[in-house]
This record gives sequence, structure tokens and C-alpha cells, in this order.
Amino acid sequence: MILRNGVTSLWGVADVFWVFVLRLSLVYLLGKAILPLLPGISPRLVEVLDRSILLGLTLFFVLRKGDWHTLGVRFDHPGRQVLYGILGGVFLLLLAEGTQRALVTLLAADIGTNPLVKAAAGAKNPAALVWPLLIGGVLVPITEEIYYRGMAFSAFTRRWGLVIGLPASALFFSVAHLSGVWFVQIAVVGAGLAVIFHLTGSLLPGIIAHGLVNSTRLLMVYWGS
Repeated sequence: MILRNGVTSLWGVADVFWVFVLRLSLVYLLGKAILPLLPGISPRLVEVLDRSILLGLTLFFVLRKGDWHTLGVRFDHPGRQVLYGILGGVFLLLLAEGTQRALVTLLAADIGTNPLVKAAAGAKNPAALVWPLLIGGVLVPITEEIYYRGMAFSAFTRRWGLVIGLPASALFFSVAHLSGVWFVQIAVVGAGLAVIFHLTGSLLPGIIAHGLVNSTRLLMVYWGS
């Protein structure tokens, strides 16, 4: 939004961390106070609720000070954006697989610690794989690209510039995943997604790339189990 004297006031680093803290607090409250009252609730629904909280908080803080276009919701040259997303996804998939093999070899890392990976590995038929693919390949990329790239990366680069803001956003992306031994891999992928967003100015290529990486890896786990 443009204020007096042409000064631009958009969401900042503090807003990014407010979303992070409020999301953790709401998810904790949900897990401790509400879910115990619903013993039969599906883990899939819990994942959807968590992502809905992240999306809702992000849009609340962003749209108070900015707009959809500033967030990166742009659909100009859609064919080009889709192409960039596919090419970026293939590159990031190769990068992710390379770092995963290195971590498995050097640190004996367990790739089955992710809940979606567990669901894919335990799927008995293609129908059982639908939910992991919808969550990991569609819902997660949309919500995470809007928050971590559209909101966080933008705020970090406005505050510290690209040289510091890009690695800071990648580290934040990895830390927020509580990824343990997979910290490096997630940070590398986060940096790649930030580069895609920076070069295109749109969330769409990153969403496509992110979804391609997640979906392909889930399918590989399913086929290999």
C-alpha cells in the first residue's frame, strides 16, 4: 500500500514471525484442547486444519498491508510460468535426491520419518495414495509457497536485501519444518524455491515445482515399498 510521500508500507519480518508463533499456538491448542474431544478424527483432517490455519493467518497479515499482486498471485504469461515451474521442479527434484542420498550414506538418515512418506509407504493400493498426494502435492505447496516465499522471503529481502534475505528465508523454511537431520536438504530446496519466486515474481512456478518434487518423491516411495 502506498502512503504519503510515496512510501510503501508492506508486511515485515515481525508479521512473518507473528504468523509463525500464532500458528504454533493455535495448532498446540487444537491438539491439546479440541482433538482429544474428537477421538475418531482423521489425521488427514488435522493436516488440512493446520494448513488452513497457516493460510488464513498469512492472508490476514499480508492483506492488511498489501494485496494479492504484491504477494505474488500473478497469472500473466501462464504458459511460461508453468514451464518454469516444471523445469524448476525437475532441477530441485534432482537436487533433493542428491542431498538425500548423501545424508542417508553419511548419517544413516531415515527417510520414513515424514508422516506423508509413511502414508505413501503404507498405501496398499493407488486409492490409498490419493490423500497423501493431495496434501503433499497440492495443499502443502500452495500454503507453503504463499507463506514462505510470498510472505517471508519478500519480507526478508525487503529488510536485508537479496544476499542475506534469500539464505535467511531458506534457513527459516528448514527450521520451521523441525526437520532434524534433513535440515540441509530442506534448506537447499527452500533456497531453490526462493530463487524461482525471485526470478519470476509469481507464486505459480514455485507451487508447481514444489508440488512436482513432493508428488514425485511420494510416488517413488509408494513404488519402492
